[in-house]
Amino acid sequence: MNRVRAMLLATAAVLAGGGAQAQTQTLAQVFGDPVPSQISRPRPREAVFVVAPGTSRLLATTLSRSFTERYSDAVAPRVELLAAGMVAQAFCSGLGPTAPDVAVLTRQMPRAVIDACAANGVTEIVELHLGFSAVVLAVRRGDALAALTPHQVYEAMRAEKPEGEEFAVNRVATWSQIGQGLPDTPVRMIIPDGDASARPRFNSFIMEAGCRDVSALRLIFDASYRVGKCTTLRNDGRVVERRGGEVPGALLQAEPGTIGVITFGQLQDSGGNLVPLRLNGVIPTATSIANLDYEAVNRVYLYVKRQHARSQRGGGVVRGIREFAMEAVSEAVSGPGGQLVLGGLVPLPPVERTAQRRIADRLERMSH
Repeated sequence: MNRVRAMLLATAAVLAGGGAQAQTQTLAQVFGDPVPSQISRPRPREAVFVVAPGTSRLLATTLSRSFTERYSDAVAPRVELLAAGMVAQAFCSGLGPTAPDVAVLTRQMPRAVIDACAANGVTEIVELHLGFSAVVLAVRRGDALAALTPHQVYEAMRAEKPEGEEFAVNRVATWSQIGQGLPDTPVRMIIPDGDASARPRFNSFIMEAGCRDVSALRLIFDASYRVGKCTTLRNDGRVVERRGGEVPGALLQAEPGTIGVITFGQLQDSGGNLVPLRLNGVIPTATSIANLDYEAVNRVYLYVKRQHARSQRGGGVVRGIREFAMEAVSEAVSGPGGQLVLGGLVPLPPVERTAQRRIADRLERMSH
């Protein structure tokens, strides 16, 4: 009875962890001592196994760190970064110690993928919506540049432009050459390097979107070559790379007409010194992002394999899956001011965050 009471108290402490001031615990407090059994079971894996796309590296590593900070005896989760199209495939590969427990996806898992999971025995999946990720184009306060379209950014920043059946070096010098009404200031951009999560999203939401209607590029059959033509930036000094965290500071020191590629969190942290550009006429705000009115946005989901959750009686693959999920949707991690939000995630509205914590607590199977 004392063991049961202690376990219930520890579990209550986990549920209270929705607040920002979560206390450090141990998984042993949650699970208690192993229950003796005469049944031979496979040795459990010690670490939660997470797969994520490279664009979500910061998010995945933040989740791993917050989990190990919360549970002092937990082995740090194994985080494996894969090509975006391989994440769901790895998650759905099957059950057992070699298969992932958790997947980070930047779009909702479609029915075809759910069916593929089921065909491999993965039938109990928990879906958690963490929030939204947005790429923001910003300028210094007072800059004459106020709005752009993805196509205008592409025209200004592409390395080459199509000329007939060939490609020529892009020599656009001012924004006024791109569109009527744009200022006569030099075309310049500060962009995060390839290690920052905003860079691949900029490539997808801005550069690829901007070249979508260019007929010369639509005719290119080889997809990788076509994407390369869309996303390769000019190297004549008008595009400058910085580490992701350094872009806002560099933008504040930049010349008029310089745009910076930043996260929504960095925009908020600028204290009004950086101003977002309207993209296709829409200003990025928490509301326009959550409503998906702003286009350069993707949803961020966490998928959890409930069949891998190890119980007090020894079933399952690894301890800590439920606790990992609860930590991910806690206010300290994905609420306003949480660790993920400081890294650029736009949080869900309060009612939706509460609903996600309820799903994580129960490891409630997705219904669609």
